[in-house]
Amino acid sequence: MYPLPTRTVLYSHRKHMKPVPEVGKKYHCFDDGKVRFSRHFIITVDEVLGHQQFKKKYPKEFEKYREAVRGHYWLYSTHSDKFIITHKGEHNELGVYVRTKQGGWFGIGPWWDDATLDSTGELWDNLVKDIDSYDYTEEEKKQIIEEGTI
Repeated sequence: MYPLPTRTVLYSHRKHMKPVPEVGKKYHCFDDGKVRFSRHFIITVDEVLGHQQFKKKYPKEFEKYREAVRGHYWLYSTHSDKFIITHKGEHNELGVYVRTKQGGWFGIGPWWDDATLDSTGELWDNLVKDIDSYDYTEEEKKQIIEEGTI
């Protein structure tokens, strides 16, 4: 028999864990995890719930989370430490973001809320740094950056 992995191995991804978003703050999101200006939208975090709190308050969404974990085992953590809730996703519906296996945040909602949540701002910052590689006019660049500023 092989020995069970140690806690260090089980939680080795923790050094890559992104911070938990804060209630009331705005964050950048990217539809389908594709970091592009055309996939960008902004959410405001309304709630941050623990595992049991989320299960009790949003039982239907908890089942969707369980289904998402089963169907996308390579993406979602099997036991998200927090559930990030927005009541105004890109299309004004409930958006739920959970921990990924890589330590980031990804939405389990339908359509547009199935997205990467950028809790550090680094994805947006890197995209803006690269704006010159796109075929935008100076006016378009300015408008894109202003619209995306939070």
